[in-house]
Amino acid sequence: MKLPVFKWYRNVSIAKKLYFTVGIMALLIAFELVVLIFSIHTLSSVRAYVNGEGLWSKAQKDGIYQLLKYTRTHDEADYIKFREFLKVNLGDHKTRMELSKPNPDLAVARQGFIEGKNHPDDIDGMIRLMQRFHNNYYIGRAITAWSQADNVISGFVEIGEQLHAEISGGNPSQQRINTLLEKIDPLNARLTPFEDEFSNALGEGSRWLENTVLRVLFIVALTVECTGLTLAITVSRGIQKGLKEILLSSRAVAKEDFSRKAKIFSKDEIGILASDFNKMAAELERLGRENQEVNSSLEKKVHQRTAQIESKNKELEQFAYVASHDLQEPLRTISAFVELLQQQYKGRLDENADKFMNYLLQASERMKTLIKDLLDYSRIGREKEPRQVDCNLLVQEVTADLDKIIEDTGATVHSSPLPVLQAYPTELKLLFQNLISNSIKFRKADQAPAIDIGSVRENGYWKFFVQDNGIGIESEFLERIFIIFQRLHTRSEYEGSGIGLAHCKKIVELHGGKIWAESTPGKGSRFFFTIGNENELT
Repeated sequence: MKLPVFKWYRNVSIAKKLYFTVGIMALLIAFELVVLIFSIHTLSSVRAYVNGEGLWSKAQKDGIYQLLKYTRTHDEADYIKFREFLKVNLGDHKTRMELSKPNPDLAVARQGFIEGKNHPDDIDGMIRLMQRFHNNYYIGRAITAWSQADNVISGFVEIGEQLHAEISGGNPSQQRINTLLEKIDPLNARLTPFEDEFSNALGEGSRWLENTVLRVLFIVALTVECTGLTLAITVSRGIQKGLKEILLSSRAVAKEDFSRKAKIFSKDEIGILASDFNKMAAELERLGRENQEVNSSLEKKVHQRTAQIESKNKELEQFAYVASHDLQEPLRTISAFVELLQQQYKGRLDENADKFMNYLLQASERMKTLIKDLLDYSRIGREKEPRQVDCNLLVQEVTADLDKIIEDTGATVHSSPLPVLQAYPTELKLLFQNLISNSIKFRKADQAPAIDIGSVRENGYWKFFVQDNGIGIESEFLERIFIIFQRLHTRSEYEGSGIGLAHCKKIVELHGGKIWAESTPGKGSRFFFTIGNENELT
């Protein structure tokens, strides 16, 4: 049976688990610091008692010295010094007696230690040590030795008072003085063991306290480490176990096995995630059943729609045939008769008639070009399946087709090695042809066209570029140039249908890519287009 605290810990949020773990470790570390501070203060108080014992012993010896001197000199000042030195012993005695009471007056105890010449900063610690540890074996031994030593000091005080009475009486007896002096050595002999016992007891007590503190600190440090490690492992295993269940269930769902549910071990975020995942899996299972029902009814509709599309395609093919035959044939007839009239009546027509004939011929040629471009635009994507295309051979075919204009303009076309792709060859050839033709068409009047073609692999796509040194394009027109019938130039040397770059855009999008341009007026243009990674072959 698990304790309530473990059940609570298992079900709280991961953030609270971490806070709880950190809090427990912080409390243990704080306890460790308290123990360390307490130990340092206690050892400091023991050190203060050892120092006080030295002051006590020195004061006793100095006092006896002044008493012996007083018996020789009979100088009252020596007796006063004797009393001053013994104030140290008597002050410590006052403190001991006060602290032995059930409800001691701490002010009196402090005053006694001050009279005992102890440092003021050590006095409170010395008092606390005696109050807290008076029942401790070592402190008890030290207090006993102290009490016995105080009894000996009272003997010195009594001898001093008798000597003072004898000497200050006016007619001192040396024999009486000698008799009193003979009592001092036995008292010194009795006092020394008590002093040694006091020092030994405090020394052994300090070593005992040091060992005890070290053991406590070791136990606390070990507890901190073990507690932190245990709590961290518990949280980690709980998270790992819950995530493993979700992972196994997700793999089953990916295989369309909805019977595998994620086990829920707790009510924390992982447990909530597992519960939500199970709900999602159940919803996916329901949607899957509904989709199966819907698919059966849609198959018939799809078949009907396919038949309609095929019918429309046939209509488009018929339109293309009519446009290519019924529109182009009359235009060819008009062009032929205009040329025939020019030849037949050469020199017999006035200047205006010749000019009008040329207008007719130019207009019919432009119409034929426009119809051809429109037909090419409508045929883009009509091929059933893409085929393997070597872009290097494709560019060679385009330059061969444009050989006459390349020779007339002095153009140079340089192509880096290009990839082999799955593509629509007719459309891709038209794409290169339009870009290369534009590079030649929009050349500078005083400079031969220089065209560079290349490609790079970038983010899963093949990125092609066609660069020229022509007249360039203003930045505000870079988006418009790919819209059908957009013409930026009206001069006769740059005439065109305005369909070429629209061709390029449609072809690129057919291959899952995009096309754009960068240009600097007067320095040339660089056209980029990408071919989607599903079209890659080599």
